[in-house]
Amino acid sequence: MPQQRIYHEYVNEKLVPYWYVLTFKPFEISWEKPVHYFDVIKPFKYIERNQFDESIITFSLYITDFLINADYPNKLGINLKSIKKRLTVEEIDPEIVHQFIVPIPDVDEVLNLIPNKRKINFNVEIL
Repeated sequence: MPQQRIYHEYVNEKLVPYWYVLTFKPFEISWEKPVHYFDVIKPFKYIERNQFDESIITFSLYITDFLINADYPNKLGINLKSIKKRLTVEEIDPEIVHQFIVPIPDVDEVLNLIPNKRKINFNVEIL
């Protein structure tokens, strides 16, 4: 599961989200699959924007790269097929990308996709 962080700044003494960042371990993403689903866990770790680690190879995501599937409650999907296509155009090997970043203005839209409550499905057999 990726490490999820919100990088922020303080503007007029208010915390303002700047980036939603997903950091993956090497080979955590299977690029052969069309979609990568991961658990979304709130609250996120909030970090000041100036502490962003620029040494990790990072690629930007668009709001359209995120998928919601009713079969996977509490999970958010990333459209790997679309991302891989953009990486290929940029001549970037997907295996070296270990971090995705969602810039302003998409941060608020992505955060609205994330459920506020965890849903638990129970399989009940009625006799």
